[in-house]
Amino acid sequence: GPMCRFVMPAARGGWRRPDGPPAGPSDHALARTVLRFAIVLRCGGVAAAMVAAGIGDGAGVSRGWQAGVLAGLGCWAALFTAVAIRRGLSLPLVAADVLVVALVLLAQPRYISEAAVADETTWAIMLAGTSIYVAQLALRPPVSLPLAAVVIAAYQIGVPAVTSQPRVMIVQTLAVVAIMELLRRGGRKADAVVAGRDLERRQVVVEAARRADEREQRAQLHDSVLATLTMVASGAVGPGSATLRPAALRSLAIMEGRAGCGPPPARPVDLAEALTAPGDRPPGLVVEYAVAPISTPEPVALAIRGAVGEALRNVERHSGTTRARVSAEQSAGVLTVEIADAGRGFSPARVPDTRYGIRVSIVDRMAAVGGIAEVKSARGRGTRVRLRWPHG
Repeated sequence: GPMCRFVMPAARGGWRRPDGPPAGPSDHALARTVLRFAIVLRCGGVAAAMVAAGIGDGAGVSRGWQAGVLAGLGCWAALFTAVAIRRGLSLPLVAADVLVVALVLLAQPRYISEAAVADETTWAIMLAGTSIYVAQLALRPPVSLPLAAVVIAAYQIGVPAVTSQPRVMIVQTLAVVAIMELLRRGGRKADAVVAGRDLERRQVVVEAARRADEREQRAQLHDSVLATLTMVASGAVGPGSATLRPAALRSLAIMEGRAGCGPPPARPVDLAEALTAPGDRPPGLVVEYAVAPISTPEPVALAIRGAVGEALRNVERHSGTTRARVSAEQSAGVLTVEIADAGRGFSPARVPDTRYGIRVSIVDRMAAVGGIAEVKSARGRGTRVRLRWPHG
């Protein structure tokens, strides 16, 4: 299944960057466009082949073979469309498309006349081209180029005469590869610019919050500490005053909170207790917990607890199952929490940008404490949400 860091992996199993930088908005947009275009190429290519075969000269070819091949291609186009919509342009699907087209190309002498081959006007050329385009659009060059070579070789082996079409196909392949690489690199640069601006905005918000906290602290010092000292210094209250002791205690608490060079360190929290605390678990969901006692700073525990709660609510609302599992472990300096279900799953690449549940309540919440969130899901294969926080 795909993985996205939000990352909601680009076209699943396709040209997604495994173990690379997180996929951004341009990746998701390009994946959706490629998926639609590949379906149009496959179905449109087969439909055009049927029309061309029907109006073409049938001299010297077997109409029975021709009808059988075209019927098989029609069935494959329907299956290709259904699988692509459900699971995305995965490597197995694209490889299967190449195999089907290659087998059809190898049998050209049975359903295409030698005259059409010599004129280079056969519908097999168009069929081969669509398969090459689908592979280059959906996959990265290390995989897509060998698949294109298979199609070109099958065409050359299948034709009864030498033609210039293999050279044309090679040029087409390289042109599509170059265009797709430019699109992907441009998208990554755009995502980097957007991410930089988002970081700047977050830094501005944090700075504004810090300044607001400083103003509040100064106000507390003025309204409580200085006011108490002024009352004592002016003799307005005596040692036995009923209001002096409570005011002095409040002032002392404020001063202790201000002591040192920064805010007091966050107290440690048992993550197991935070995750299993009542109130966060959806009432209609049975949750199995496998969480050992792990001590984490309070802000981190609260962020993880909130992200887990949102993930469980998503399970209850969308997964179609009533069971989920929450596990946590720390190893090699990383705390990992995973929420898993065996429900219907979904396609992360198809989640609209207007849906904030995962992006804000899980991903951004973990990013605020220096962690990351990953979503791994596929239709019919359940969903796993993995939260990671590096610790010293």
